[in-house]
Amino acid sequence: MLQIDDSGSGSFVGGTCIGVYRPETNEYYFDIIPVELYNRENFGSKKYLDEVVKIVYAAFRALRPAKSEMIEVCRGYMFDRLKTWLSANGYLWYSTQITGRIQEIVEKCFELYAEKLGLPGQYIKYTKYPFHFHKLLRWVYADYDNRIKLCKVGWKCWQKISDLSPDISGACMCSSSFICMKCGRYIKPGSEVSVIRFVSNRENYVYIHKRCQAHNMTLI
Repeated sequence: MLQIDDSGSGSFVGGTCIGVYRPETNEYYFDIIPVELYNRENFGSKKYLDEVVKIVYAAFRALRPAKSEMIEVCRGYMFDRLKTWLSANGYLWYSTQITGRIQEIVEKCFELYAEKLGLPGQYIKYTKYPFHFHKLLRWVYADYDNRIKLCKVGWKCWQKISDLSPDISGACMCSSSFICMKCGRYIKPGSEVSVIRFVSNRENYVYIHKRCQAHNMTLI
């Protein structure tokens, strides 16, 4: 049996991880849908769904499933075009809720990928719902010019707020529980910080070391 799942499709930052797993032999194949396929030009035509088919095709070349081998496919919309491709090529498949080992592997792969993009490991591990849209916006605005390139800017929810103009001010950090959202290191109590304030669904504050202050933030 093969199982196919995804992780990161709901994360504003990064592309999407697609994983194919054979539990009987513990064989696994994964790849990342490039975030460029989620830009304004490509998102409307859903080119990322075509990339899912390409990734699974590459996985099948590596794992060599027989046409009689059953394939479990996650129910999510990410696999709409894959299901058509599977049927057209004579594979046996059905949609189901994917749980267990495959889910853990794919989610871990996406977390490691997100860390490579620069998202702090502490933020992922210790923050509830770390890939929530508005929480990720705080990380993006800490270094906007560099990080917006890593985001799914074709999303409608981003289009609604893409013209935000954050305010930047100075302050002294009193708490010991904050990390700098630009460099990822903890902010020592008593340190001078820059505070980036913006309003999305609510008022948000981003704290970064004074020395890490982003300059010349250009909003698109």
